[in-house]
Amino acid sequence: MIYLPLISILLLFGPALAAISVTRSLTTRGHLVLLGTCILYGIFPFLVTWGGMGLAKHLGCSAEAIRFRCPSSSWLGDVISGMFMAHWLAIFAIPSAILGAIGLLISLILKIKRSNANTPVVPRAIFYRSRHKVFAGVCYALARLWNLPILGVRIVTVILAIVIPGFIFLYFWCWLAFPIEPQSQQAVGEQL
Repeated sequence: MIYLPLISILLLFGPALAAISVTRSLTTRGHLVLLGTCILYGIFPFLVTWGGMGLAKHLGCSAEAIRFRCPSSSWLGDVISGMFMAHWLAIFAIPSAILGAIGLLISLILKIKRSNANTPVVPRAIFYRSRHKVFAGVCYALARLWNLPILGVRIVTVILAIVIPGFIFLYFWCWLAFPIEPQSQQAVGEQL
């Protein structure tokens, strides 16, 4: 049950970074930080495996089939075995990092072309919200979108966050990737 959310998180990490850079007006430095994060994410499984091999050599652990046995303690051999098998996560991390890097590069190129065209761009407001307001804002937007009671949407969101371990990460990714734009006072007055 935990494998599907884990695989989803591993596959969507790079595209989530690209979506954040597209929807938020980031500086060039912000784009480069996200691009560096995406690249490090892609090579992280290999770095963990390399570190496990170095740690096994340093501690004098011996390999027996796919497990390591350490003379000092048994749990350390299990940790090193887990580190050694981390390279299999690259099956999910590398495609995600490649998609994220492509999205970030496209976003950066479009940002540079837009700034060279000297078009007047209205800067977005910076969001300063407490956790309660963020939770209420996204739930309110979903309730308004589907014409549901907000209390019901909040209850279902909390239940899904408890039952499905990866749902809370999906929720925060939605909050980062798709910011809720405040309605103008005139549009609110017309709806009433």
